[in-house]
Amino acid sequence: MARIALAAALAIAMATPSVTFAKVSSDATPGVNFADYKTFYFVNPGPPAGMDPVAYERIRMAVEQGLTSKGYTKADSGDLALIITVGAKDKTDIDTWGAFGRQVDVHQYTEGQLSVDAFDAKTKRPLWHGRAVDDVGSKINPEKIDKEVGKLMAQFPARSAA
Repeated sequence: MARIALAAALAIAMATPSVTFAKVSSDATPGVNFADYKTFYFVNPGPPAGMDPVAYERIRMAVEQGLTSKGYTKADSGDLALIITVGAKDKTDIDTWGAFGRQVDVHQYTEGQLSVDAFDAKTKRPLWHGRAVDDVGSKINPEKIDKEVGKLMAQFPARSAA
């Protein structure tokens, strides 16, 4: 009886489609002292063609909030020039399992990517790159946007960072 229960649990676990989790990463140019920067502005304040303008504004506002919480101030022409890039592509994951891989699970989804890049406004030198990648689904989820952008901006260096 225990073997049947174990086999049933394994079959259910194996049949469940894989779930993707957000991947957030960032990188900063070595030797940059972010304490030298006080203000920021958005190079591209509007959404790219074809994107939901409300979703883009939500992203922009979350990036702005993340920077102000780190001690930066928004200005018309600041020390930091920020570029927000968004995109999505349809993906398919195929998992095989069972005897000789004869069982197949197919998971189709839309992978979204958000990148935030910070440049020195005067020299155009790249300073920081942050990226979040996740399964975005077919509907806009405002809570998920806020959460993922918050995770991304948590990695941005504070003004006091050396």
